[in-house]
Amino acid sequence: MAFDYPPIYQNDVDKGLSCDLVIEAFKAVNIDVDLQFFPVKRMIENISEGKTVCCLGGRVLFAAPEVAKNVTVSEPIQYVYQTFLYSKKKYPAGINFSNLDDMKNYSIGVLDGSGIMNFLKNKGLNLITNVTHDGTAKQLQSGRVDMWAIVDLTGMMFMKKLFPGEYTDYKYTKAFNLGDVSVVFSKKMDPDSTYNDKFKEGLNIIKKNGTYLKIMAKYYGGESAINREALTADMR
Repeated sequence: MAFDYPPIYQNDVDKGLSCDLVIEAFKAVNIDVDLQFFPVKRMIENISEGKTVCCLGGRVLFAAPEVAKNVTVSEPIQYVYQTFLYSKKKYPAGINFSNLDDMKNYSIGVLDGSGIMNFLKNKGLNLITNVTHDGTAKQLQSGRVDMWAIVDLTGMMFMKKLFPGEYTDYKYTKAFNLGDVSVVFSKKMDPDSTYNDKFKEGLNIIKKNGTYLKIMAKYYGGESAINREALTADMR
């Protein structure tokens, strides 16, 4: 189970970077994956209530005590480079910050319910939520928000798709966070950690046989283009 956050998780022919990693890890230990997509809140409710074996997301999404007690979070399968995307035309001198307090005077677009929103929501920032990436991208392009808090791959993917003649006008700040992507298992559906243990085994297999880096390269546009900070520590 996952939510739609292209190209990390995407309800399409290509299932997204993290989904592909998980599918191949389970495949390596002869477990078939039936991947279903739900809104974030429903996904969290389903895993907490034991309606599915596992789901994908950042640890922060499952941190609420009433959820955390019902799940087991795997080791990260990758990290997402969370950054601010802004217009170089609007801010030709760039945007630099030493900590998030420096960002309080900006309006920041963010996907409602996402891990990034959960990370930023109690930091005293001016967050403007939207229910779709398309919506936030359009807000950024029209100047209704100053910047977009987004995963690097995701932000540029949407700007290229929606504004192919303008996407080079946009630039990322440094990362404000490296968010984990982990597989989260239901304690009710996987009480003895059978699936969790098999997943760990499969993940190690695809790291060793080259599949892991091949998938990363597919979404980054080549192995040399992979953001090394997106890799797990043992693969950097």
